[in-house]
Amino acid sequence: MRLKTFHANTMQEVMDDVRNSLGPDAIIVQVDDGGHGVRVTAALEGNATPAPPRSAPVPNQTPVDFEVSHPLPKTMEFDAADVSAILNHHALPFETAEHFKTAIASIEANSLSEAFAAALDTVVRFSPLTDRVTRPIMLVGPPGVGKTISAAKLTADALLHSKTVHLITTDTIKAGGVQQLDHFAQLMKQTVSTAETHEELAAVMRGRPESPDLTLIDTAGTNPFDINELKSLLKFIKAVDAEPVLVMPAGLDPLDAQEIAGVFARMGCQRFIATRLDAARRYAGLIMAARPGYLALAGISRSPFIADGLEPATPANFAKLLTSLPNSRAILENKEQN
Repeated sequence: MRLKTFHANTMQEVMDDVRNSLGPDAIIVQVDDGGHGVRVTAALEGNATPAPPRSAPVPNQTPVDFEVSHPLPKTMEFDAADVSAILNHHALPFETAEHFKTAIASIEANSLSEAFAAALDTVVRFSPLTDRVTRPIMLVGPPGVGKTISAAKLTADALLHSKTVHLITTDTIKAGGVQQLDHFAQLMKQTVSTAETHEELAAVMRGRPESPDLTLIDTAGTNPFDINELKSLLKFIKAVDAEPVLVMPAGLDPLDAQEIAGVFARMGCQRFIATRLDAARRYAGLIMAARPGYLALAGISRSPFIADGLEPATPANFAKLLTSLPNSRAILENKEQN
C-alpha cells in the first residue's frame, strides 16, 4: 500500500490533489482539519486501476477487416496445418472441428476458402432470406443484438427492389426503442406502427388497408432463459402467424450460442441473422447455432451502417470470412500476387 499526505486550504482543493496524484481508486486514511488548512493522508492499493495509456492500443484485425484489406488470391496452396489454424483460431468445439477436417480431407479444392465453403455446405445449414416471403418477418432475440438495425437494413433492401414495406415495432418499453426505428424509417420516407400488446399487434395487421410485399416486426429484447419473457414473445408470434427470425451477434461462446439457438428453435424460429461480424474475431458461435437441429444462417451483417445492408448467407460468403486470418503466409502470398 502506498501512503501519501496532501495539504491545501480547503477540502475541495485537497481532494482534487488526491485524485490528480493517486487517481480515483485512492483510499482516504486520515483527515486533519486543524484550522490551518486541511491535511489528508491517502493510500493506493497495489492493484488499483492504472492510468490510461498515452495512445489507444492497436487492436488485432477482425476477419472482416482483414478480408477487405488483404483479399486472398483465387488459388492458394494449403495443407492440414492451415485448416487446423483456422479451426483453432475460431475456437470450434472438438467434435465440430473434426467434422470440418473430415469434410475438407475429402474435397478437392484450389484454395482454403473454397475448401471451407464446400465443408460448410455439409456441416452447417444455410437459408437466405429471399423476396418470396409470404408471412410477416418478426425479428427476435436477446437485448442489444441488432434487431432494429437489421429491420432497417431489410427495409432498405426491399425498397431498393421497389417493394412495399409495413414496419411495426413492439419495442415500446425500452427507452428510445421506437424512436430509433422511427428515425431510420423517416430517412427512407416510411412510417412505423406500434403495438404494445399482442392484441394491438393483431389489430395493426388487420387495419392495414392493402397488403404490403413485406411486413417487418421489430420486437423488444427477450431473455432466452426467462420463461415469462418467452411466453410473452410467443403470444406476439401466434397473434399474427409471423415467421420469427433470430438475430444473434458474432463473438458469443459457442455453447451459449448453440443453446440460445436451440431455445429460439423451439419457439418456432428456423433461421437467424448473424450481426456484428465486424466487431468479433471468432465465429464459432455462429457455426454452432447453424448446426443441423438448430437454425439455418439466413443473413450476415458486417457493418452498423444501414447502407451496407445484409449479405445473403451462403457457404462461399461465410467461408471467405472464416479463412481471412491475418497470418504471415497469407500476407506474403498477397504481396507476391501484387
